[in-house]
Amino acid sequence: MDTMEFFIDPFSGTTQMQPWQWIFAICLIASFLQGASMGANDVANCFGTSVGAKVLTVTQACIAATIFITLGSMTIGSQVAKTVGRGIVNYKLFADTPQLFALGMLTAAISTGLWVSFATWFSMPVSTTHSVVGSVVGFGLVEFGGSGIDWWPGVGKIVISWVASPLVTGIFSVAFYLTAKYWFLRKVQQDESRLDWGLRQQVYYMGIVVFLAFITFLIFVTFTYDDEAVGMNLGISFGVATALAVGWMVYLHKPINAYYAKRGLIGGFHDEDEIVAKDLDELNEISSSSEHDEETATAPAAAATASGAVGSIAVSGASQRSNTMSVVSSIMRSDADLRADGLAPNDIWHPELESRFAFGQMLSACYEAIAFGANDIGNSSGTLIAVYQTIEYASVVSKPSPEYWALAYCTVGIVAGLWLFGANVMRTIGQNITLMTPIRGLSAELATAFSVLIASYIGIPVSTTHCSVGGVIGAGLCESQGYKKVNWKLMLKVAASWVLTLPVAMGLNALMYVICRGGTRGQWFVPPAAVVGNGVENAFNDYEYTCVGNADIQTCTLTFPSELLVEE
Repeated sequence: MDTMEFFIDPFSGTTQMQPWQWIFAICLIASFLQGASMGANDVANCFGTSVGAKVLTVTQACIAATIFITLGSMTIGSQVAKTVGRGIVNYKLFADTPQLFALGMLTAAISTGLWVSFATWFSMPVSTTHSVVGSVVGFGLVEFGGSGIDWWPGVGKIVISWVASPLVTGIFSVAFYLTAKYWFLRKVQQDESRLDWGLRQQVYYMGIVVFLAFITFLIFVTFTYDDEAVGMNLGISFGVATALAVGWMVYLHKPINAYYAKRGLIGGFHDEDEIVAKDLDELNEISSSSEHDEETATAPAAAATASGAVGSIAVSGASQRSNTMSVVSSIMRSDADLRADGLAPNDIWHPELESRFAFGQMLSACYEAIAFGANDIGNSSGTLIAVYQTIEYASVVSKPSPEYWALAYCTVGIVAGLWLFGANVMRTIGQNITLMTPIRGLSAELATAFSVLIASYIGIPVSTTHCSVGGVIGAGLCESQGYKKVNWKLMLKVAASWVLTLPVAMGLNALMYVICRGGTRGQWFVPPAAVVGNGVENAFNDYEYTCVGNADIQTCTLTFPSELLVEE
């Protein structure tokens, strides 16, 4: 055996990335599974309310989710993926060791999946977005300390958005809710003879909703692909949105409302006796836990009869502790809980008028699914794209181009999780419902979709659940004594879990990255064929070697059979 010492130039060349293709292979698996977990749990945020109100069946909801999540991810999803892959760590510092960048992105994908799975198992309402960002920050800190992170505008802008996004969503939700309330809902409530007038105003209100939904989506899509053609983009967006809104107001509302009326959804979503029974069951649970007597439980039943015609759309019981949708719905206290504490129940508008928002619920659910696909697809595809392009080009790409195959691949993962497991989550929501009126659900979902789409276009990863909570609270605060109807204890618990997620994900990935980097140290290159024979590359790790310079190798000492040396 002979010993030879030679100098290795800083990392250069695609040949040296060949041993690291296993990173890409493992990242493919991790990204798909991460997408599947989002499809199984988070998609319930979009369609759980519509399924619970029987506006859509579970199968219809899954089909709609498949279509609109794919639409969002394939049109706007590349923006957030770029931020996850390049906008968090200081990628320039990895110029000489891009394989470390790829390794860090891989461990970020794995640690995110581990932490979210752990938190879900213990019913902790954590955010996948927060977990991904924390994990990416973790390996950047390990490798280069504070200089390894793009603090501004990278991480700073993301953190600010986490505070601003639920506030902005709440403002949007308040605007949608109060507009309907003071435009026609309250007036019809005060004078029932104006019901026909109110129904006409509701058609116009939904026309405005249709216009806003389509014009914002089309503007974001057109400017994503060509931000210089301002006039054409605005003209197309305005024209299409106006045509659809006018079409709804002139004709489309008639067959659509007739369809929902035929299904028994116009005039009330559920049988009155069924709602009274559910309200009584829930109140009995509250009474038994807080030692209320039986007299306290009879009054709410009578009150429930008056308001029983309006549908309900949220999660209660065990399902509240098992998925993200439950967290959103539980932020507002139920009618039974409010009555048990002597508070006024949630505002109930005329059943005939309120139930006309059935189409609005479906529209807002589809719109929120587009926003979910546009933003959350970056959580799973961002790390995958970063790994792929680093391996492919043997360098950290400063201006990555969209990898639509990766967006499609991760979208398939989300859809697979939805069809395999998400349908059961939505079915559970439909069977365990507490009160959330259609107009409140419509306001919260539309507001969430607007906020998430804006963030997606800018390229900021935000939490869809984060925004949903802000939307629900915003609409709830518009009701009488709304501040008393918010479950502030749960809100503090949720906020604490969100804050906890960032350092935990950061620490978990830092540990995993250190372990993986240490296990592969000294294998950062393929020895040049000019020094050793061509057959050594694949069997290089079978021989003894030591390297100086840690990851950025400068000098290596190898010991191997002398016959493998190339004769000069």
